[in-house]
Amino acid sequence: MKHFITTLFALMVSLSAIAGDAEGLNAKQGSEYPVLGLWKQNYIATGFATNSPVSKYTSDVKFQLSLALRLWNIKDRVDILATYSQRSIWDIYKESCPFRETAYNPGFWVSWRVNPQTRMLFGIEHESNGLEGAPSRSFNYATAACLYEPFSHWKFGLRAWYGYYDRENISRYFHYRGVVQLWGTFHTINDRFAATAIVNPTVTFKQYNVQLEASWRMAKRGDWLPSLFVQYCYGYGETMIDYNQRSSKIRLGISLTNSKLNLH
Repeated sequence: MKHFITTLFALMVSLSAIAGDAEGLNAKQGSEYPVLGLWKQNYIATGFATNSPVSKYTSDVKFQLSLALRLWNIKDRVDILATYSQRSIWDIYKESCPFRETAYNPGFWVSWRVNPQTRMLFGIEHESNGLEGAPSRSFNYATAACLYEPFSHWKFGLRAWYGYYDRENISRYFHYRGVVQLWGTFHTINDRFAATAIVNPTVTFKQYNVQLEASWRMAKRGDWLPSLFVQYCYGYGETMIDYNQRSSKIRLGISLTNSKLNLH
């Protein structure tokens, strides 16, 4: 177990170095995005449920790895990206330390910089937990997003998706996951501190899935150094396997953040 955690931490540090090298190459080429860089938030964090007694059954480790490869750049305004994200929930405090679920999320995206403040993204994605039979969960969908940065300290985003899912094993998936997501991020000028609120209403708009995050970069210089990270999740859909069960959890760990893309 200790060897795995050490390896995972080393991998995140390596991703930081890769992203930093890619940033240098990116600057030379004049494109806004790196050739190879971070896509979503990359983190490892441990925590517990806030709506039940703390125990080995209500505590876990959550980690996410996410990368983007720029396949093509068109006139420094349009980027074609191949992306891959992987999110795991690890019941590390139980006796056999099982993984409750790992969700795999590859995709292809077109990113268009409309103006210095606005970027539109259009993608096709697959998401599944890699299991067979009743626990299997899979979802294929088209998605569109808008990133808007009207002020130097604030960023906003809107994302919508729709597609096909396995209705035999996932009944009323959209009822719990919804089809739209909104978020806002406050960050300092040097991106050393950032706080994000993500709201994902269910399809009936009667209930809301909420995720709050904050990160603080431990060094004053260097955009890709690890940050202290805290995350609070409330609502449905944190895992695909338990998509229809409401949960409330808080976790603390370390993260690597891409301040350019910042897609959730």
